[in-house]
Amino acid sequence: MDVTTFGAFTTARLGIYAAQKALNVTGNNISNINTTGYTRQKVDQVSLRVGATNHYASAFGGTTGSGVLVTGMSQFRDPYLDIRYRNENSSVGAMNTKLGGLEELSKTLDEVGKGQEGKEGEGILAAQFQDLQDQLSKLTGEHSTENDILTLVRSSASSLVNLLNSYAQRVGEVKENQEKKLEGDVSSVNDILKSIQTLNDNILKSEIYGDSSLKLRDQRNLQIDKLSQYMKIDVTYSPVSVGAGQTVDKLVIKTSGDNPVTLVDGNYTGKLTMGNGLQKNPNFDPHVAPSGTNPRYLKGDGSVTDVAGDAAPLPYALTISALTDRNGAALAGSADYQFGDTELYGSLQSSRELLTEAGEFSSVSMAAADSDAVSKRGIPYYQDALDSLARKFASVLNEANTGYLQDSSGNILKSGTTDILATKNANGSYTFNGTIYTTLQEMIDVEGTNFTAHAKALGGVLFSNSNKGDYTSGITASNISISAKWSADASVLQNSFKALVGESRVGSSDNQNIIHILALFDKKQDYMPKDVVADAAQGSQRFFYGKFEDLFIDTEGTLASDVKSTSTLLDNYSVSATELDTSRDSVSGVDLNDEAMNMMQFQKSYAAACRMMTTLDEVLDKLINGTGITGR
Repeated sequence: MDVTTFGAFTTARLGIYAAQKALNVTGNNISNINTTGYTRQKVDQVSLRVGATNHYASAFGGTTGSGVLVTGMSQFRDPYLDIRYRNENSSVGAMNTKLGGLEELSKTLDEVGKGQEGKEGEGILAAQFQDLQDQLSKLTGEHSTENDILTLVRSSASSLVNLLNSYAQRVGEVKENQEKKLEGDVSSVNDILKSIQTLNDNILKSEIYGDSSLKLRDQRNLQIDKLSQYMKIDVTYSPVSVGAGQTVDKLVIKTSGDNPVTLVDGNYTGKLTMGNGLQKNPNFDPHVAPSGTNPRYLKGDGSVTDVAGDAAPLPYALTISALTDRNGAALAGSADYQFGDTELYGSLQSSRELLTEAGEFSSVSMAAADSDAVSKRGIPYYQDALDSLARKFASVLNEANTGYLQDSSGNILKSGTTDILATKNANGSYTFNGTIYTTLQEMIDVEGTNFTAHAKALGGVLFSNSNKGDYTSGITASNISISAKWSADASVLQNSFKALVGESRVGSSDNQNIIHILALFDKKQDYMPKDVVADAAQGSQRFFYGKFEDLFIDTEGTLASDVKSTSTLLDNYSVSATELDTSRDSVSGVDLNDEAMNMMQFQKSYAAACRMMTTLDEVLDKLINGTGITGR
């Protein structure tokens, strides 16, 4: 239908309204140019055209519209850029958390930076190893104060084990700090999920009543961006009918990956908890499993079981609860879900890996759950490396200082006599009562008191797992101590096991065993994961070969390499995330130049609409008062 004469006033009036609304939105955009998370707004408008037909209208006359209608307001936002930014933000969160933990470890294990004055490039632990060797070297010469030197040797060894204890304690403190951080991150995620739930509820109510709730959407987008730092997520919006032909968008947030888990479904959200869980089989696919089937679990030996009680433990497991609304009502079909060892990515996963990943010391079940486990090094790796050093050092020196009286040929003598109890053969084996044993320890294990009751034991345990005993099992960096026997008597350090010719005692000036112990400090040792972790996946594969202090130096080098590679990745991800955020701002952010142009455009539109109304008034005035027949 063509616009009537007075209908043109409506067209002009609607134009004024639309221009005024656009100017208001432009002013609001400019006012919020520095508001965090604000998304640039625009007026949505459509052309108004009455659809009725005028039967009396000329077939040759054109039809025009009836003006413009403002249908609402919307935002300038690119969903694709949001997806890319949040994925990159997850990587930034993962590397930032990992780097923070590694740098804290680096400060704790900084050997060279805390070295002794005057010994450039030498750390305190390496210096203490050298001091122990220096004190032992004094026992190889002629000294009238030998007992005093023995005491100095013991004191130096005590300082060394105290250093190891200190390092282990500080690494333990780093782990405790990381545990608290993970707890804090879980709490932060729950706060974000709760905030999104509240915003979803308010947005739904607002849109039902016709409000576009753009400010609430901005707040929600900020919360979603924060959530993406903690885990990689997929965000979708789907229309949901609310009756009377009206629909609103429902927000759904799921974790990314092969097995997406719903975190938010409209007004329903889950709650994240942390605790000890069970190691799940990574090959279990819940999408093809029969309904109600539990995930198959990994046992300690890496095999699969359906029985939860047989499963290997999964420390620091994260579980999302069934989705509930604000009143606690559960969403139908929703249930608790424990995330597997590799199902998350972001700050949460990095925190977990710092607390669980042991690198070459990874257990069989951990390696089965994650094929990259042996190359991921968290705090447990550095704890196990320290334990490996302490255990190897203690076992080598304990073995060197423990033995039986022997003659110059290495034959074991009977206690109190010069008679041979066990013969040492040319290939290093021993013969006892006609039986040949490959090693001395094998002979002791088999013969027991048949041998030990008649042989003269010399020396003794130097290092134990407690200063209250002489126990050598389970020695770690945190518990290694001077043995109770050595603490009570400095002369436990055995100078030699060789008897004087024709006698059943060791010569006081014989220092053969001291020389042997000194040589062990320069001897390269094999270090294998099984020495510390019995069920290590790479148990018999040597992870280091070198001297005692070299293992610590190598561990520092490994940590430095991890810090450097993580820092490089963080820089790359940060640059990429910044570029994507800048791209988002170019679309969603407020630009003064654009808004100034819009202001001029809408001001001219407003002025033109007003001018149109003035013109229509003049035309009608002329039509009514200036035409027709005047006078007769």
